Amino acid sequence: MNQLFRSGRALTPWQPMRTRLLILSATLTLLAATPASAIKVHRVTSQGLADVKVYVTRSQGLADCIIYVETSRGLADGNATWYYEDSEGLADVKVFFTDSEGLADVKIYFTTSKGLAKCDVDWKSYKK
Repeated sequence: MNQLFRSGRALTPWQPMRTRLLILSATLTLLAATPASAIKVHRVTSQGLADVKVYVTRSQGLADCIIYVETSRGLADGNATWYYEDSEGLADVKVFFTDSEGLADVKIYFTTSKGLAKCDVDWKSYKK
């Protein structure tokens, strides 16, 4: 008879642990469901001002990232979604588009389908 008593009710030794696990599970589910914010990109015209240099390829297979450009900041989410920011100070990363594949840090392909967008590049790590 190894029972705990709370408010006149008998509890088994497992019930307090079960409650803690349910709370932990619910918390982790809520944290995992939070969408990642889109990458706010400011386009620069000089390599010296850029955090990262990108080359736009014509083939998905040659690209490091497949990028979808969102026109609404509120609808944008995820690492493969870019939102062009007019203000340099509000941008996550400053990007220079190069015509030379050899000079690029990252090769990208632009898609018109948000569902096809994917990218494992940590754009914010390029921030100077």
